[in-house]
Amino acid sequence: MVQVFLSINNNEEVIQLPVPPADYNVPSPWKNEQMSGLQGPLNLIGLRGLRSIEIQSFFPAIGHDYPFLQSRELWGMAYVETIERWRDRRLPVRLVISNTNGQSLNMAVTIDDFDHGMKKDGDIYYTLKMTEFTFITM
Repeated sequence: MVQVFLSINNNEEVIQLPVPPADYNVPSPWKNEQMSGLQGPLNLIGLRGLRSIEIQSFFPAIGHDYPFLQSRELWGMAYVETIERWRDRRLPVRLVISNTNGQSLNMAVTIDDFDHGMKKDGDIYYTLKMTEFTFITM
């Protein structure tokens, strides 16, 4: 079973997504550079690029207490309002995805796009597009 958590400011606030995505993909690019050399094409190894992830699911409306929900802390628009409030604070968000196989993803991200809309039944379907956030150390 996959569980997805979002938090802000060192767990000042934490939300668990009530319905985890059916699947997700995490591209992990490298910034390699190709150039021509005397003996033919060369591929110079660059630096790691930023990972990204896109999650699609829904937030249940008030009163839609589906048996498969993993969290009943918030309902519908309360999730949307929380995520938008976090974005307004301009802080990175911690994304943690864990499953029963012992595999997990734990990374700081920026929410680059949050697309949401309500269906006839009142549930809010959404897409969260996030990019890895790198903390600057000195």
